[in-house]
Amino acid sequence: MAVSGFVACVKYLMFAFNFLFWLCGCALLGVGLWLCFEPQVQQYASASGDLQVYNIAVYVIIGIGGLMMLVGFLGCCGACMENTVLLGMFFTFLLLICVAEVGGGVWCYLNREKLQGIVESGMQDTMTLTYMTGNTVVTTAVDRLQRDLKCCGAVGPSDWIKTPVSPGETLTSVPDSCCMTESRDCGKTGSIPAALGVSIYSKGCAAALFERLENNTVLVAGLAIGIGGVQLLGMLFSLCLCCAIRRADREKSYAI
Repeated sequence: MAVSGFVACVKYLMFAFNFLFWLCGCALLGVGLWLCFEPQVQQYASASGDLQVYNIAVYVIIGIGGLMMLVGFLGCCGACMENTVLLGMFFTFLLLICVAEVGGGVWCYLNREKLQGIVESGMQDTMTLTYMTGNTVVTTAVDRLQRDLKCCGAVGPSDWIKTPVSPGETLTSVPDSCCMTESRDCGKTGSIPAALGVSIYSKGCAAALFERLENNTVLVAGLAIGIGGVQLLGMLFSLCLCCAIRRADREKSYAI
């Protein structure tokens, strides 16, 4: 049963919305695949120490992207065919995605200190067990992380005690990437505590990483609110169109 007037406008808006939603799913799927295969990103993940958690997160992103593509496809087909079953499936999937997004965001916010502890622990294990032990990928990743975030160690420079960099009981050496002005063997000062705050970064990389994330909280929150608003609008459109189609079907049956 064809619809007309305002409802026809909603139908075309619904199609346009779902096409954009499908494109967003494609983009998210592409980001997930990029995170999975990009060598530089893999190096940063290696520096965190827990590749299993990273891989799980990447697979979740890929799964969400695929689900968004499916939802967008259902919405487009439901709008074009004026099929209430497809529109109902679209509404249900979109509602589940919204609930998962809100739940995941709340969980991450409430457990941000726990997440930072996990990152710190993973980095410390990497520095103790893997750095400069022949694994050039991890060594390069840790050095790149310390340079980019202007940090040293997971919690601080003392994390390098009892590592291949500073094997003794006291800190006598750090990687050159810890130096504020990097040069060859600049981390081998012989008396690191006296150099702290002068030429060696004192901030830990885990704290620096989360600080950078917090500095972009407004941007992340704005994007989340915008995405949530668009999703709610899509659910509203689907309900309006579904109700209009059913009303048109009833009117047709009464006319007969």
